[in-house]
Formats: sequence, structure tokens, C-alpha cells
Amino acid sequence: MNFKYRARASDGEIIEGYVEGDDQRSALNSLKNRGLIVINLNAQSQGSRSGKGKSSLKSILNMDLGAIFSNGKVPLKTLMIFFRQLATMENAGLSLSASMDVIAGGEKNYSLKKALNDIKSRLDRGSPLSQAMSKQKAFNALLVSLVEAGEEGGLLGQALEQSAVLLEKQEQLRSKVRSALFYPAFIMFFAVAILVFFFMFLVPKFQETFTALGIELPTITQMMFSVGNWFSEHWYIIALIFVGIIVVLHLLATNKKTKKYVDKVKLKLPIMKDLIMKSSMARSTRTLSALTGAGVPIVRGIEMAEGTAGNVVIEEGYAELRKSVIRGVSLGDASKQCGIFPVLVSQMMRIGEETGHLDNMLERVATWYDQELDEQVKATVSLLEPVMIVFVGGIIAIIAVSIFAPITSAIVQLS
Repeated sequence: MNFKYRARASDGEIIEGYVEGDDQRSALNSLKNRGLIVINLNAQSQGSRSGKGKSSLKSILNMDLGAIFSNGKVPLKTLMIFFRQLATMENAGLSLSASMDVIAGGEKNYSLKKALNDIKSRLDRGSPLSQAMSKQKAFNALLVSLVEAGEEGGLLGQALEQSAVLLEKQEQLRSKVRSALFYPAFIMFFAVAILVFFFMFLVPKFQETFTALGIELPTITQMMFSVGNWFSEHWYIIALIFVGIIVVLHLLATNKKTKKYVDKVKLKLPIMKDLIMKSSMARSTRTLSALTGAGVPIVRGIEMAEGTAGNVVIEEGYAELRKSVIRGVSLGDASKQCGIFPVLVSQMMRIGEETGHLDNMLERVATWYDQELDEQVKATVSLLEPVMIVFVGGIIAIIAVSIFAPITSAIVQLS
């Protein structure tokens, strides 16, 4: 069999060519015996063009609902599993083309499955893995750069495993932020649901009963009945206001002209600012650590870390940092001058530069912020729990007083 290879020679030069072997493993051993570090090794396809029409027809007939409902996005967890599988197969000596075949065969996410099939066809035509990945929307510039650095350094398996770890950390970070926001959101939804149910169904019944009995109503009960009547007649106004607020906030947060101001406000809110800053620092410093550790130039690494910050104000801080580094300012001094980076980040960057272990220092920063975020989430939930209990309890207390006050008054009058 004939195999096309791309490998790194002992002097670092990237060479491409063809090698013969009984199978893929024998071809791989042949190249290793020549002192080459293999980057890609793919069997030359013997397929003819005559089957293309049948193949296209078959793909149309076999098209599933995923092709119709897929939005092109691939969840982080799905990407993480893919990179981990690919790293395992790469370290086991399986070719990239064969690995793509195996993984695509068991992949359930339509967008990723389609991307893997396209990558395989590009690999069979001799394209490097990083170049094939760069053509797919499923893989961002960060992942492509890590894979490219692994190819150039002859450590592709390690780069793939590093990508999987990075994606896993990002998913854990998202889960922490979601868990911090879920509890108050659920309590607020529960409280609003109670109010809607009470005013729509119970208040009219109580009002009819008290009117029929001729009971004198306290002021608080009269106010509640007035609110209930208005709510029953104009509920659509409340619904429109609620939907309008959500739409306006979404537009402000996504529009390029207003997003910066919204992000500035977020960094000033008492609880939210800590969550945003810690999650952003954990995500961006871990990204920069992974890229510098893989050998990506520091300016390019800062540019990609900027894209993972998740807040326009922090992104502008990274952009300013990148410009300062290009001018020759040290990373530690530049981050301190920006004003957006915490003192810990600036100090660890300076220590990393001085010791030559910038990637390790940045990873320590990311780990520290991960731990801080854990504590912040726990503290936030602990703080919000009594506040929400008091809030819901207050609503229930007002309702109870409004209903039982006239009943108690009637009992006293009868006695």
C-alpha cells in the first residue's frame, strides 16, 4: 500500500512524501526508523468518481433530522470528548484518518459528525489536521492553534489532550456560573408563579365571599383586591412589560454599540462583578497558559485570550496589553499599567517572565481563580438563600394577613 506522510526531521524541517508498507503500522515504523517524527500518515484513496452520484443520493436518502434541526453549534462537552478520544487514538499509533472514521461513526451530534467527515476527506488529500480543522466552524482559532503547535513540535497527542483539558475546564467554569444564577432565578420564578396564581384564581373567589357576607374589609385587604382586579383585567400589560424588559436587555447586551456600557455596569454590580471578573480571569489566563505552553507566540496568545474574556471591558484590557507587549513592554508591567487586571495576575505574569515559566504561573492563576469562584458561588448561594426566603415569606405573610384579617374581624363582631 502507498501512504502519504507529513513529518518532522531531526533538524526540525517539515517534510512530505510517500512511503510504502503492508499496512499503516509498518509504514509508521518505517518512517520512525528513518528518524522522522510523523505528523500525518494517510493511505492513498483508490476510489473512483463513478460512485459519487450514488454516494450523494445515498446521503440524501439517509439524511436524518439532525441535518434539519442542527444550528451548527457543538457543545463544549462534546468537543472535549472528541479531543480526548482523538488523543487516545493518536498516542496508540492509529492514523488520524482512521481515527476520524471511528469517531465520526459513533458521533451523535450532527454538526460535529459532518465536520469530522469533511476533515477526514481533507486528511486523505494530504492536508494537515490543523488546516483541516480551521475550515470547520466547530473548532475555534484557539483549538486550531493548539493543534498546529502540536503538529509543529511533534507532540500532537499531547496538544490534543491539552485541548480536551482546556475545554473541560471551560465547561466546569460555565457550570459554576450557571449554578450561582440558577437558585435566585428559580426562587424569583416560584414567587411570581405564586402571585399570578393567587391574583388570577383565589382573589376573585375571596372577594365574592366577603362581599356576599357583608364583611367590612381592612385597608390592606381592599388594596389587595384592587390590585387583584387590575391584574385580572390588565394581565397582558404586565406580560408585555416583562417580555419588553427581557428583549431590551438582550438587545443592549448583544448590540456592539451598547454592549460595552452594559459590561461596564456588570462590573459595578455588587455580586455580579466578582463572578464576572473571577470567571473571566480563570478562563483567559488558562487559555494564555495553554497557548504559551504549546509554543504559540505571546502576542498571538494574548489575542486569543482576549477573545475568551467574555466581557468587553476586560477584552479591551487584553487589547491594550497586546499593544504594550508589541512595543517591548514586559508582560508584568504592561498588565499593571492596563488597570483592569488584578494585582495577582500582574505579579504572576512578572514572575513567570523572570523565571521562564510563564505558562505554569498563568495556570496557577487560573487554578486559584477557579477555587475562588467555587467559594464565591457557595457564598452567593448562602447569602441569597435567607434573602429569598424572607422575600417569599413576606409575600405569603401579606397574602395571609389580607385574607385572615377580615375573617378575624367578622368573628370578633359576631362574638
